[in-house]
Amino acid sequence: MAVGGATMDGRVPRDFETLRTTILERRTSLPKRIAQIAAYALDNPDDIAFGTAASIAASAGVQPSTLIRFAQQLGFDGFTSLQQVFRERLRERNSSY
Repeated sequence: MAVGGATMDGRVPRDFETLRTTILERRTSLPKRIAQIAAYALDNPDDIAFGTAASIAASAGVQPSTLIRFAQQLGFDGFTSLQQVFRERLRERNSSY
């Protein structure tokens, strides 16, 4: 179980796999709109990495403020901090070629 929005050990997820696992473990206990953006994030990680809050929210069918609440539920300061994990996933994937 996550503590204060972070992972079981109290840390904020810093890599995509840890973040993905955290989201999957917690998604059934998330409020409806936050669960909606969580599902969208897992299905569309590239959009999360490079989209704007407004464009991501529109695509996911939520308000932009929901993105901030989603990030905070996971222990991040805000959406930009969460977005960095999605961007790093792409950097790591591209550097392995």
